[in-house]
Amino acid sequence: MQREGTMTMTPNTPQLIIFDCDGVLVDSEMIFNRVLHAVISEYGATLTFEESCARFIGTNIENVGNYLTSIGVDLTQDWSDALYERAYGALEKDVQPVPGIKDVLRGLTAVQVAFCVASNGQTAKMNTTLGATGMLPLFRGRIYSAYEVGQSKPAPDVFLAAARANGTAPGQCVVIEDSATGLEAAHNAGMRCYAYVPKGHQPPANLFGATRFARMEDLPGLLGVS
Repeated sequence: MQREGTMTMTPNTPQLIIFDCDGVLVDSEMIFNRVLHAVISEYGATLTFEESCARFIGTNIENVGNYLTSIGVDLTQDWSDALYERAYGALEKDVQPVPGIKDVLRGLTAVQVAFCVASNGQTAKMNTTLGATGMLPLFRGRIYSAYEVGQSKPAPDVFLAAARANGTAPGQCVVIEDSATGLEAAHNAGMRCYAYVPKGHQPPANLFGATRFARMEDLPGLLGVS
């Protein structure tokens, strides 16, 4: 008889679960984007906070810089270094885990289902946010950044690199994402995907075939871990 609060695997359980970081593991996107908006405003960008979030969430800092330059914002060479210095301080102070995710990770660990994190963000940023929320030990040696493996999402590079590093075929992986670029990257990698869209949040216009869910408590059942 299964004890209450434990998990067991089913035949549908994937061999590897690949989590995005920001917005899936850690509630960091609004913190980072508040700092980003403040910094680019100091350089003369006239985007509202809402416009900044809509355009930049899910992308990487190079794309941010390229867009700002294209609209005439004069960035200094070290602008991103200053941004990250301010952002990391804010994240370390204020970031929280996504509600319910720690229980999911503990359950997956208990039944020995492999998982990792793959993000467009820099490894240093993931170390900061996962460290501040107490989840870093669960991901040591299993942190993959698009900065280190090739093109950023929506290219599939970081997901495919994570699969290769863990000896898993793409078809045996499942991705947990929340952004349009991440959902497209999972689709491009040939991986099944679940789109985390919490209550009150607007879903991406295109889910790229992903299955939408609103509560982390529901994720184990979707993954075939019950």
